[in-house]
Amino acid sequence: MHLKRLAIAVLVAAMSTSPEVVRSAVSFPSTNELVDAGGFKVHARLAGSGGVTTVFEAGLGEGSSTWNDVQAVVSQRALTIAYDRAGLGGSERSASSRDAREMAVELHTILRNLHAPEPFLLVGHSLGGYVLRVFAAMYSGEVAGLVFVDPIDEQLEASLQAKMPPAQWAARAAAITKAVGTLSLAAQREQNALTISGRQASQAWPLPDVPIMLLTGTKKNPEFPGNPLEQDTKLRLHDAFMDRLGRGTHVLVPTSRHYIQNDEPNAVIKAIDDVLNATRHKR
Repeated sequence: MHLKRLAIAVLVAAMSTSPEVVRSAVSFPSTNELVDAGGFKVHARLAGSGGVTTVFEAGLGEGSSTWNDVQAVVSQRALTIAYDRAGLGGSERSASSRDAREMAVELHTILRNLHAPEPFLLVGHSLGGYVLRVFAAMYSGEVAGLVFVDPIDEQLEASLQAKMPPAQWAARAAAITKAVGTLSLAAQREQNALTISGRQASQAWPLPDVPIMLLTGTKKNPEFPGNPLEQDTKLRLHDAFMDRLGRGTHVLVPTSRHYIQNDEPNAVIKAIDDVLNATRHKR
């Protein structure tokens, strides 16, 4: 099992995911650019043209390559943009906070400097869900649709601690503490800002009236302390989020725990296609 992926998997709020997912060697026509994100440069991978510009936001400590399987297909019908946040992949470090609001502002700057056509269909995994929510609230007129891929929920940790037996909670905490040391500095900074990011995402309301889909990985890992309860709690919180939203589509993916874009890329591709089709009907 890859230690970096394990560390990230147990640190994100929908943690306890599958073991290391081998990256696809898929190759597709694309352009790599270094673009200013507000005082530092990030690596962005652009592929495709036309359609609704589709932007990918990765999870905690993850680079743009997490989207390879999905971007390769979606780029056949739209301009797609995947990028590495500050300090990750081919991007420079930033001294700014690694909270969701800062990352949303940086993403907006990146898209402006790339001269990417508006509006945007935003696709976010895990921590990327926080960034999507904040971005959509700040720049609502620039958003055409949202696809949440097993997003973090700011209530998960408190809900788990209230329900989990103390010994199980302690075992889970110990596993997380052990994993922290394997993270890159950039990933540690994102993890350290998770509570602030969750608060910012909670305050980012209402979301714009655009097509929305949420995918939840429901596969369980009984070997990780408290994971069955965690997966059940995550699903309940995702249901509550969609109920509060009052619209959109919630899709369950029983063959994935958390990294749906790697385990079941076709599920993510279909969700994007459904939102792309819905945006065409709204025009």
